[in-house]
Amino acid sequence: MGFLRKARAWAPAVKTAALFLLPAPLVLAVVAALIAGELNRLTLASAALACLWGAGVLALQAVAGEARYFLGEQTDPPTIPFKLLSAGLTALGVALAAVAGGHAASGALVFAALGVVGHVAVYGRDLRPPRIQVAVVDGVDAAAVTQQLKRAYGRLRGMDAAARAITTPEFRERLARISGIGRSILGAIERDPTDAARARRFLHLYLDSAERVTTEYARTHSHVHHQPLDEKFRELLVDMERTFAEQRRALVERDLLSLDVEIEVLHARLTREGPGFHPTAHTTRGGAPPADLENRS
Repeated sequence: MGFLRKARAWAPAVKTAALFLLPAPLVLAVVAALIAGELNRLTLASAALACLWGAGVLALQAVAGEARYFLGEQTDPPTIPFKLLSAGLTALGVALAAVAGGHAASGALVFAALGVVGHVAVYGRDLRPPRIQVAVVDGVDAAAVTQQLKRAYGRLRGMDAAARAITTPEFRERLARISGIGRSILGAIERDPTDAARARRFLHLYLDSAERVTTEYARTHSHVHHQPLDEKFRELLVDMERTFAEQRRALVERDLLSLDVEIEVLHARLTREGPGFHPTAHTTRGGAPPADLENRS
């Protein structure tokens, strides 16, 4: 998995440092109250510090789970509303800090409200999982189909995350169209889950290969700018887009026999050529492409 791709997904985690750094003056307040023997102020400042640092831990849990979700590493975002709980602890911590600083209850409530607004503005709200509503059809295991679709959506999210790390606009646009077609296919399966059996090769075989090749290209393209590699990836994207469109057409027309064969052939090509995006596979020690690659391209 490419460093840039992971860095983009994990970037919001940096913002959680604010919940650990900004309350630092409370440490001095705790020490001062301890030296002065002011038990009430010591309790309030300590509780405020614990709440704000606890809010930071919860916010970090939230953005970590969302990063793994966006990268396709897990099928669902965090089920626990970490951001909501973190906002609540932030409000409580700010209010306690205000009281410890000598503010009245009304003033503390104002500070608490401002704390919640600031928390939501910086970290946002908890991510809701996509609503996958598989229609009830006799003879179809809706729970199993739902799990298949969750994994398929995860692969599309992985492709989306990889696309954001690719600097070539044409490739990003093609991948956006491919992802859009893929989501329309999964939506069709939600409406008619009997399509899941007919599209099993697409769901389990092809999407996995397409995500892997896209991720591998995104991992290496920023380090290796090689025209034959770019051209090969362009050809694969054209074939991927065409196959996605054909899968959607075949689901509508209930004709998947020939497409299954085509998917297997293209899957074999993705498996064979995907590792070719690794820079060491296409460059000599001096950085020039091998002669056989130049001849193929």
